[in-house]
Amino acid sequence: MEAKTGDLALSTAWCAAQVDTAGELLGRLEETGLRRLELEYRLTPEVVEGLAREPRARDLDVVSVHNFCPLPEGMPRQRASGDLFNLASTDGEERRLAVRHTIHTLELADRLECRRVVLHLGWVEGLEGAGVVQEAVEAGGPTPRLRELLAVRRARAGRHLDAVSFALERLIARALELEIILGLENRFHPHQVPDLDELEVLLRRFAGAPLGYWHDTGHGWVRRQAGLEPVGDWLALAGDALVGCHLHDAVGSRDHLPPGGGELDWRREAVRLAAAPVKVLEIHPGPDAAEVVRAAELLAAELARAEQEPQEGQA
Repeated sequence: MEAKTGDLALSTAWCAAQVDTAGELLGRLEETGLRRLELEYRLTPEVVEGLAREPRARDLDVVSVHNFCPLPEGMPRQRASGDLFNLASTDGEERRLAVRHTIHTLELADRLECRRVVLHLGWVEGLEGAGVVQEAVEAGGPTPRLRELLAVRRARAGRHLDAVSFALERLIARALELEIILGLENRFHPHQVPDLDELEVLLRRFAGAPLGYWHDTGHGWVRRQAGLEPVGDWLALAGDALVGCHLHDAVGSRDHLPPGGGELDWRREAVRLAAAPVKVLEIHPGPDAAEVVRAAELLAAELARAEQEPQEGQA
């Protein structure tokens, strides 16, 4: 049972906010030994353009790009976010802005010969209060505040689902031209799109399009701890539409920890996600390179076990 860390990718989220040049970024990444990457929204245009000029970058395999990348010109780095613009906005101008910057991300992915772009689809407007999920995790289940938010969300969600569908129609048209697959990520907060029912609608509505589900382990686990949908429901719904995953651990409502450093059962997660065609460690700053390497080795071992055990069971 061989553990191959080379099959795993590392998100630049681990160090992008701490570097100012492509050379610095590559130096940090080389400490981990991982050569597959996801480029994400904390990267400035200067760093992204620098990667094209760095000879060391030629050995890298960029497997995914996370919207919105690079950070739009002139935007302060502290505002970098996958939620910088709202693809589900009912305001047409805001939605067009989100689509335009998403298309920039698609075109960057094409330049890098990368075939997957991860999308945050936006949110139901007017419900952006922080801390609701965290409170529910601490309480061990839905709080009155969470139940109230979900009720209001249900009443407003239809308009936002239509809005994000309009946005996706434009994005799918460009993705088809560039032969890029869009990954719709499950989100952390209850006001964000999609929830489980919305994912089902979108996968059905755009069946046959270059679009699928992108599973985030930490988000799924935290939502389950808050009393929302079970993690397995997302993956069961997606089925063969699973196009990739973000792998990170969580303690309480704090996620983006190195796998093995939190409360997730990685043997179980590996079985669930062994079939994902792209697997990305999405670890936030803090852990050093040695911790990233240990996390990659743990994941590689569990994924190898998950691939082997069904064969052993059939023997």
